[in-house]
Amino acid sequence: MRRLPPLNAIRAFEAVARCLSFSAAADELGVTTTAVSHQIRHLESYLGFKLIVRNPRDIALTPAGAEMFPKLREGFDLLAEAFSVLNVDIEKNVLRVTTTRAFADNWLLPRLSRFLAENPGIQVELVTDDAVRDLSSDRLDVAIRYGQSPRDAADSILFSDAYRPIGRKDVIENGSGTYPVIGFYWNNKDLDGPVWARWAHDSAQSFAVASVLNCSDESAAFEALDQGLGLLLCSNILAADRLSAGTHQSLGDLQIEGFQYYIVTNHASRAKPAAKVFITWLQALARETARQVESTQEQQRGPTGGADQQEHPS
Repeated sequence: MRRLPPLNAIRAFEAVARCLSFSAAADELGVTTTAVSHQIRHLESYLGFKLIVRNPRDIALTPAGAEMFPKLREGFDLLAEAFSVLNVDIEKNVLRVTTTRAFADNWLLPRLSRFLAENPGIQVELVTDDAVRDLSSDRLDVAIRYGQSPRDAADSILFSDAYRPIGRKDVIENGSGTYPVIGFYWNNKDLDGPVWARWAHDSAQSFAVASVLNCSDESAAFEALDQGLGLLLCSNILAADRLSAGTHQSLGDLQIEGFQYYIVTNHASRAKPAAKVFITWLQALARETARQVESTQEQQRGPTGGADQQEHPS
């Protein structure tokens, strides 16, 4: 086991010996001049000999200090290099991604195993949050956001979506024009997202409502959908896998426009290899999903319903 003097004292001496100034060393270390002087005296007491000569106008190294300094400087340089290489390697291979919980659950996570298999050297950290995260302060590389994409960011759009009533196949087949419905509350009130009342108005369609279940968020609404608790007015992008698998189907083919899923990249991460690879992969998968949605809509035509319109959830 190595027997070393206090590391803070060694660090203080290396800084003082390199700067030949207590005040400059204190500024570099972010402490007071008094604290640096105390650390030097502590180290000298530990070693049993002087390292610094304190002159009226300046300081100088003693022979012992002059002999020790180059070795300490080399040691600290090696430590700095080691941690620099480690940080670069970590930053290069760790990708921090944020998106909404609903998008992660219903689109990204079912496909992410493909990305990890194709890129085993990249470690993904996924942060799900319906709030808009600050990529810089939260040290995030890429965000997949939902809403009106910035006008100058057309090339960042993954896809635009549309909303239509989706239900588990058995729920729609057994409904006969009367259906339970599921709604959810949009966390972003300013987004004015698609709701049942808007669909009923814009599509000029109606059906009898057997019951209403309002969920606190979109992810809970999808869980209720999968439990067969009713029809959900939802994004054709997030429902794409269910529709393609045939477990769910749409109630007719009339729909209302939604918004865009688009990519935002941290400015500091734009040259990061892992971010570039991930974005290219996202764009390819988005095109695949768009084709999947188009194909499913052509193949699958659900019943349109037809009883009198009743109150729909908001």
